[in-house]
Amino acid sequence: MPGLAASLNRWRWQRRLRLTVAVVVVLAVIAAIAIWGPIGIGNGPLNVEMSATQGVQDWGSQPAAFALPLHNSGGEVAVVDSLELVGGTRFPAPRLLDLGVLTSSTCGAAWPARASGQGFVFEHCGGRYVGPLIGHGFGHDPARIFFGFPAVAEVAAPRPGGCWVLSKIVLHYHVGIRYYTATDAYPLAVCRSGSSLANAAMNAAQYAS
Repeated sequence: MPGLAASLNRWRWQRRLRLTVAVVVVLAVIAAIAIWGPIGIGNGPLNVEMSATQGVQDWGSQPAAFALPLHNSGGEVAVVDSLELVGGTRFPAPRLLDLGVLTSSTCGAAWPARASGQGFVFEHCGGRYVGPLIGHGFGHDPARIFFGFPAVAEVAAPRPGGCWVLSKIVLHYHVGIRYYTATDAYPLAVCRSGSSLANAAMNAAQYAS
C-alpha cells in the first residue's frame, strides 16, 4: 500500500524533526547556563526607574549625559554586565559614548557632559566620577529615593537640525550566579539647535515607551 507507506514515512520524518528541534533547544539552554549561569526570571531586583517623559531643545554640539536611576529591591549585590539604549521610533537612538558611576547624579533630563579624569561628569550638576558602570555592584536600596543610585550614560549630541529619541533601557546584570535582563521605559528626546522636530520627538518618546 504505497499511500500507507508514504504516510508512515512522513510521520516518522516529522517525529524525527520534532525530536531534533527539542534536542537543539535543550542543548542551547545547557550551553547558555554553562556560559552565563542560571537565567533569572523577569526583570529581577535591579531596575532603571524613569517613567516621566523628558525632553531638551536647542542642544549644541556637546555630548549629553543623563542619569540612570538604578534601584535594587533585592538583598544581594547586583553587578552590571552591559546596557543598551533602545530607540524604537522614526528618530535615531542616542549613540552611546560611555557609562559611569558618579557620587551624585540628581540631574533630570539631559545635561552637558565634560571629561573628568578617566571618565566624565555632568556640567554644573552631579558629583565626581567614581568609575565605569560595567562591572559595578549595587547593593540594596532601602530608601527607595527617587533618583536611585548615581549611574550615568554619556551620549553623542544629535546631528545638526535633528533629534535623537530614547524609549527604553535594556540592562543586563547578575546577582551571584543568576543572570537577568531588565527592560525599563526611559522616554527622553534631545533636539539640536534649529530643529523643528521637538514636539514630534517628544511624542515619539512618550508613545514608544
